[in-house]
Amino acid sequence: MIKHILLVALLLGNFSASSVVFAAEPDPFEGRLLPLELAMSFRKEIDLSKDQNRALGKMVVALQKSVAEKQWQMQAAYFDLIEELDEATIDEDKTLSLVETAVGTENLIKLEQIRFLIRVRNMLNSEQIAFLRDQIDHGWTEG
Repeated sequence: MIKHILLVALLLGNFSASSVVFAAEPDPFEGRLLPLELAMSFRKEIDLSKDQNRALGKMVVALQKSVAEKQWQMQAAYFDLIEELDEATIDEDKTLSLVETAVGTENLIKLEQIRFLIRVRNMLNSEQIAFLRDQIDHGWTEG
């Protein structure tokens, strides 16, 4: 049983997308979408308004709720998958359906994250965006 839990943890670690940032990978959007961490790191320099700050906070809470629900669904699908793989004879259709559910849920999480990044960018004005892009161009990294 412990071996199965570790396998599920490994799978979830490989397939989970709980972070809003695409860490350790090149930015697939080449700076067109801006991480929340960047905007918050320079909130004073970009003169982030109280309204923008409040809106960002609400967006973060909504994202966390949505992602948490989907991660729970994905985890359940992986547990069911592990149980199916323990059977003497593996039902291919059922197993592939479980994989499809888990991977589909992972993709929904990624879409939520992209939606969030789009909304972050859309709430910033052109001067704020330019400043933040300049920080990226000059080597800003998260952390």
